[in-house]
Amino acid sequence: MSDANVRINVASAFVAAAAAWPSALCAITDAMATPLQRALQSAWCGAGPQALEFLGHCPACWSGTAAFLFAAAFVIYTPSRQRRRATA
Repeated sequence: MSDANVRINVASAFVAAAAAWPSALCAITDAMATPLQRALQSAWCGAGPQALEFLGHCPACWSGTAAFLFAAAFVIYTPSRQRRRATA
């Protein structure tokens, strides 16, 4: 497989991870929440963290998605010679 095909496959994997990250993070967070935390999430008085949401997701969701998209862009747009120098 050529270098370009490998870069496209790796970048595609990062984009797929970016697309799945918000849902996966929410599922993991909900699964690990204590009963008290679950009750506070649905309670009117527990609206503090939800106030920081944008389009239904918290800043951690969006920063993880941005990190995966940045990694995909880095893999696609960085020439192989510079990638070899960066890893050495």
